[in-house]
Amino acid sequence: MTTHGLQFTLEAVDDSDVLGQSFLAVDGTGAPAVAYVIGTAAGRAVRVARRQNGQWTHEDTGGSPAGDDVRISLSFDSGGVPHIAYRDGDSDNAVFGTRSDGGGWSLEEIPTQAGHFVRTAADVSMQIEPNLNDPPFADTPTVGYRDGFDGDSAAVARKVGGSWQISGVDAPSDVRTGLSLAFDSSAGLRLAYFQGFDDGSPVIPQPLKLAQEEVSDAEDPDPPTFVNRVIDPEMRAAESVSMARGLFAKALVAYADVRTRTVRAWSSSLGSEPTIEVVAEGNDANGPRFPSAAGDRHETLFIAYLDDGQVVLAKRGPAGWTSQPVAAGGGWPSLAFGKDGTAHLAYGTGTLMYARGTVSPG
Repeated sequence: MTTHGLQFTLEAVDDSDVLGQSFLAVDGTGAPAVAYVIGTAAGRAVRVARRQNGQWTHEDTGGSPAGDDVRISLSFDSGGVPHIAYRDGDSDNAVFGTRSDGGGWSLEEIPTQAGHFVRTAADVSMQIEPNLNDPPFADTPTVGYRDGFDGDSAAVARKVGGSWQISGVDAPSDVRTGLSLAFDSSAGLRLAYFQGFDDGSPVIPQPLKLAQEEVSDAEDPDPPTFVNRVIDPEMRAAESVSMARGLFAKALVAYADVRTRTVRAWSSSLGSEPTIEVVAEGNDANGPRFPSAAGDRHETLFIAYLDDGQVVLAKRGPAGWTSQPVAAGGGWPSLAFGKDGTAHLAYGTGTLMYARGTVSPG
């Protein structure tokens, strides 16, 4: 069977006063869930919607996000428990939340490199480490963020045995423009982020960097260490970044350039040199692109992005990237694939929407 595209069915998730961003994750049963922001009389609130037995349920977490300019992360552990992480609207600290067995959410602040003296954080990105029967790290909450304690440096917090371990990832930067954390299918941890330095240029250089956890003894109790390198030195005025989760032989980072409105993809495969490709050309009419990267069970690479009021899905095939429109929308899209190959996509129109895609035969 060859595949020519994805056929989507659309449905509304929440018609409340939904703001722009969303983050979609798929639980162990293949059911989608979305973390997003709603407007209330008291201000912004963090909400999680889950699709179970064909119906959407909605649950307010009690959290208040700092804004609608950075995604709220959502991830499931091996027991199907959802977890969230984001920047708090009152303190500007990083917050981690877990749904309790009895219902309701418990929230806690994540220490920075200052220790328990919490300082401001930005660009919070979280995933629960895959359960590969590797205690004590199986199902470990792992959060990447920009740490305001040390001049906006990149850091990772990992909760092991009830305590947060903090690792420095990279030196301070002059700009805060994006960070995305992802585990591959073997629990290898990577972060993609921009690190800009004001060199007096009219537009501050913001090279895209990739940090990877160094391999250590499985019983090593110390926080992980990281090596990092520049993977796109030509970036200027970066918009946002997204790294695909759960891949094995490949890696994919999707990002956007504010100046040109282009959507770009950095990808690598075992045994091959990494490539940087333009996924979608742009101009001022395109508006923000907010790309979201994902791979299916065959490790085919996909990127969802915005294009002048349309949600578009791009696929990397043998001849390069091809795109198909999905639906009208203006809120940040978020893309994930289930183990059965189903594509799940959340996006906004003022209403939070959900698109479910199946491969069309041909």
